[in-house]
Amino acid sequence: PREYRRSHIPDAVSAPLSNLLSEGLAPESAPDAGRPIVLVCRSGRRSRRAVAVLRGLGHEDIRVLEGGMLAWESAGLLTAVEFAAER
Repeated sequence: PREYRRSHIPDAVSAPLSNLLSEGLAPESAPDAGRPIVLVCRSGRRSRRAVAVLRGLGHEDIRVLEGGMLAWESAGLLTAVEFAAER
């Protein structure tokens, strides 16, 4: 969650590995029918662990962004940053 708040791919949904391990994939994190699940973490290591968990839950079309957000950012691709509303 901390990394997601710092920067993430636009339209991404946060699904922390710890949640996947304990609860599986929440309905709001599941993709629309016919769309793959694309996993992205900081470097790619946690994404590879998540693949095993999701395959065990019956998901088949799973992809991993090789190199994670580090590779995404070093390629100069856009990221989204969310700011808390001021009071």
